[in-house]
Amino acid sequence: MNRIILIGNGFDLAHGMRTSYNDFINDYWTNVISDIRTSSESTFENSELKIIRKPPGIYMLSTITKYEELHETLKSRGSTITFKNKFLEKINQKKQIQNWVDIENEYYQLLKDSFKDDKCKYKISQLNYDFSVIQKLLEIYLKKIEHNFKENFGRDSADNYLKKAITYKVYSNFKLKDFTEASINKKVEFEYQKIKDDLKAFNTGNITIEDIKEEKRSLISTIGKSDPVNTIRKRLLSDSATNYFNLQPTEVLFLNFNYTFTENLYYNVSWFDLSGDFNRDVEKSVIHIHGTTNERDNNDVIFGFGDEIDEDYKSIENLNDNTYLENIKSIKYLETDNYKKLLEFLNSGDYQIFIFGHSCGNSDRTLLSTLFEHKNCVSIKPFYYQRETSDNYSEIVRNITRNFSNKAVLRDKVVNKEYCEPLT
Repeated sequence: MNRIILIGNGFDLAHGMRTSYNDFINDYWTNVISDIRTSSESTFENSELKIIRKPPGIYMLSTITKYEELHETLKSRGSTITFKNKFLEKINQKKQIQNWVDIENEYYQLLKDSFKDDKCKYKISQLNYDFSVIQKLLEIYLKKIEHNFKENFGRDSADNYLKKAITYKVYSNFKLKDFTEASINKKVEFEYQKIKDDLKAFNTGNITIEDIKEEKRSLISTIGKSDPVNTIRKRLLSDSATNYFNLQPTEVLFLNFNYTFTENLYYNVSWFDLSGDFNRDVEKSVIHIHGTTNERDNNDVIFGFGDEIDEDYKSIENLNDNTYLENIKSIKYLETDNYKKLLEFLNSGDYQIFIFGHSCGNSDRTLLSTLFEHKNCVSIKPFYYQRETSDNYSEIVRNITRNFSNKAVLRDKVVNKEYCEPLT
């Protein structure tokens, strides 16, 4: 049986990497304000915005770092910011209202506005161009963040504790309580067939316990002449299951939705630093399904929206205008063989999904539905974020529900909170 480690932005955040969209936007304004402060011209301009009549005494900007503060300061002095990049203006307006913004979701909403509203002045061609500018700025920002991370992670003992704790989760034994009823029954039958002949010979006295291979002895000796199938099931679901069965993953796939390489901490494992019974021969693989910021790996960043299940998506396709499909993720997946490799893994056998820091939101719904609803998916286990007085387990599960057409299957596959735990 295999395992998928589904990695989202929360995984990087758990490692101290400031890679959220809010972090990116805040960093952008910190840099812009610094540039304004050092500029001697009365007009400040870059590729995204313009400030005319930059007020005197702009040294006051030395105390501010955020867009909201800059906007209020300029407004109080009779000056304003004119956005040349309207998408940047939109996401800043949304952030002002909600103190948070999902850039990809905002792009999709603006895309729908551009074809639904005849009076919409923000046309798709301009939206796509503005969006591409933001993507490039984001890539530059993430490269800087990852460089700093590589330079500093591991210097603190807390980093090493975090790495060890997550490594144990990645390579941990399967717990059959987490699995669908059908997969449990399948595993019970598989284990029964392995011992059936020896068990019969032992019960009829044709062989002794010493004649049985060591890996089967403990199980057969506890079954005796009782109901073997029912006993095996109880053993598999017990806390002592690893005393009787090999429940280690055969292959682990790191399915990274980020553009960073944080999974390398857990791919290149030093087993000597770990205690416990791990499968040292476990096969490992990595798929950066949305590309990376490494220009040499021929895996360009995929930035856009991926919800073909959305009711408006069919209308977008029917427009017969490819400009509207420029940033649809499922189309961009075809530019590499990543999606094909993922399908090969899904079809290779039963698998469990560990969710590490992914919200499972709509911007990835097409791909997540493929993962979750696949017949070989036998368990979906969210590792939630623990806040001071609450957690986000329910938020993740509510998002997961949108990826299932059959809610009964959803309830069978998703691990209940009692058996889940925080990521860190």
